[in-house]
Amino acid sequence: MFDSDRKSADITLCIFPHLREFIAIDTRQDRPGGPAVLNLSISNILGEDFYSKMEQDFSKLIRRHDVGFLELMGIPQQVEAVVRANSLKRIIAELGINTEPASNDPGGSVGVLFFSGSLLAFEKPQLHEATRELFGGRLTQHVLEQLNDQLFTLMEKERESIKDTTQQDLAGLISGKSGPYVTLWESSGK
Repeated sequence: MFDSDRKSADITLCIFPHLREFIAIDTRQDRPGGPAVLNLSISNILGEDFYSKMEQDFSKLIRRHDVGFLELMGIPQQVEAVVRANSLKRIIAELGINTEPASNDPGGSVGVLFFSGSLLAFEKPQLHEATRELFGGRLTQHVLEQLNDQLFTLMEKERESIKDTTQQDLAGLISGKSGPYVTLWESSGK
């Protein structure tokens, strides 16, 4: 089901795009208390220190004296990299892993699973098989069951959130609140 030949990540983040919570699976054997499954809130990650650091890094990006026009066009990609790096640093800090402030090393390998599309469509047996394949050798049976329960609960919330968003989009379309116009059909120009 998954490519198990790859080196397994020490920390795996399970991201649910429409939710304000996510799961961190910390399989480091040297973690105090051993490997664990942690349910984290975006609110804890996106605090004032996160925003201050983002503003500081963004300011450094756009206030360089040696920037040319072509480099300015690359700023969106640089901003994305800054957001990703700062988010990862905050998540690692939230997990209690101490790293040097100037370091970009998260203290181990980090993997990310986005629960959308076909992964979000998994039923319980498929989810159990996938988590066993990914984490079976590094998590106890009890922790694996805890992970499956938490993942399935968040998967249901994510599916519900997607359904609500779709209904809101349709309501906006019908009521005219979605903007001045909506493209219902577009000719390919042929």
